[in-house]
Amino acid sequence: MKKLSHLLAAAALACCAAAPAQTVYRCGNSYSQTPCPGGSTLDATDSRTPEQRKAHEASVRQEKRAGDTLEKTRLKEEAATRKASEQAEKAQREADKAAQTSADKKKNSGKEKIPAYRAPPVKN
Repeated sequence: MKKLSHLLAAAALACCAAAPAQTVYRCGNSYSQTPCPGGSTLDATDSRTPEQRKAHEASVRQEKRAGDTLEKTRLKEEAATRKASEQAEKAQREADKAAQTSADKKKNSGKEKIPAYRAPPVKN
């Protein structure tokens, strides 16, 4: 899916690059394709040479690869951190359960077990 979106973006850029230049008007602080009173026209064509465009495109591709690599690294680190956190939580739960079981045994071992009924002592 990611490759498809990149392909579509590249196709859109290629179409735009081949399109004839349109007149752009500067109207104060904004830019428009329609003339405005007091507006001035601007040349909006790409003034870079073909070599400069190719160099820029190569730079963009390299930066994208670097960004993808960084993203993969980040995702791996996040997964490792999440796994370590889950293991620590599990170990803590097991330790708490063991401590509770031990405390329950100590609490119950100190009590004298008295039967519900005691027979009276026999007299001879």
